[in-house]
Parts: sequence; structure tokens; C-alpha cells
Amino acid sequence: MKKIGMLTIGQTPRDDLIPGLMDILGPEYEIVEAGALDDHTLEDVNKIDLNPDHYILVSRMRDGTEIKITKEYVVPQLQEQLDKLEAQGVRLTVVMCTGKFPQFRSKGIVLTPSEVLRGVLQSSIKKGKLAVVYPTAEQMPYAERDFGREGVEVYADIVSPYENDDVKGLLDRLVREEPDLVFLNCFGFPYSIKRQVQEATGKTTIHSSALIARVLKELSN
Repeated sequence: MKKIGMLTIGQTPRDDLIPGLMDILGPEYEIVEAGALDDHTLEDVNKIDLNPDHYILVSRMRDGTEIKITKEYVVPQLQEQLDKLEAQGVRLTVVMCTGKFPQFRSKGIVLTPSEVLRGVLQSSIKKGKLAVVYPTAEQMPYAERDFGREGVEVYADIVSPYENDDVKGLLDRLVREEPDLVFLNCFGFPYSIKRQVQEATGKTTIHSSALIARVLKELSN
């Protein structure tokens, strides 16, 4: 049985994500989960200062409640949980978030998806319109900085991965914008949103967690 560590910036278990990842990885894999906020209560999380100068991340508690935290707060918590995973013999771990993260102290490989995803996007669209769907409005101002370049127009939009949000509104806006490629820029987006976006727009839609699961499979072989 091959072990893969999965670090979430929220709480475990991630019943919304793990089944879909296992469908791609297959039965020969064991996923060992750890969450940056596993030892926190919702009251603890609500006390975290959401400094507007810091990068805001979106995740969920184990009961499904959507929460917002800062990258600055969560990085030390992730390192602590990574140490616990590696104490269990895990040597390949993925940070289940599309945000940018520093190098973690590790005995093995720690995959931070943002670099992989950006490489795929840069090689997939050299000219045209890229639609980037975020989980929260606080991240939208980074769209042009992170994904814009000569020849590529960036359109940013939002929808919550965890709440009953206006998915139809998102679909209507994407159809109106006519992008050449759509990127779902959050690990928490369910695969059903990819299907809906792809059917509505008729365009290739990159689903972060599905793509990264395939990269993990390659790294583990």
C-alpha cells in the first residue's frame, strides 16, 4: 500500500475531496490526512485576524462550515502537521491548496500545487482569454498578477466551493465572457462544478485537485 499525505489548510477529514482523489489514485493507495486547524475550534478560527494586507485562504471545518484564514497564520500549523505525517512514515505529501507556499522542512517530497498548475496554464494558453474562478473575492485582485501575461487576457470570477452559492450566476457570466480556457483555482471545488462549467462553456476546464491527483500518482511510482 502506497501512502500519500494530504495536508489541508482547514480540518480533516475531507469527505468532500478524498473519494474523488481515490477514484483517480486507485485502491493501492492509502491517504493519510492532516489539517492545519485540526486542533482548533470554530471559535478559535473566528479570532484569527484577517489582515487585509495578508493573503486570505478559504477552507472548511470538519462539519463543512466555510472559514477564512490567512496564509501567514496557517503555514506554521501546516509544518507541525507535516512533521506528524512524516513520523507515520509518509514521504510524499501534497498541500491541498492552490495558493503559493514556502519550502517546507521535510524528509521527502512536499508538492505545492500552485507551481504545477501555473505551468500547465502557461503551456495551455499562449493567447486568448483565461477565466480564473476563485473561492473568495479577496483573492480576485491577484488574478492579473498571477496569470496575466502578454497575449493573455484574464477574467476573474468567484463562487464558494462549500456553500450553496450562485453557480448558475457563475455559469451565465462565463458563457457571456467566452473564455478560451477555465481554471478552477481552489482545491475545494467539487468535480460537479467542472462538469457544469465545461458543459455550459464548451471549453476545457482545469480542475485543480483532479490534475494534482494524477501528478501524485506519477511521483509515487
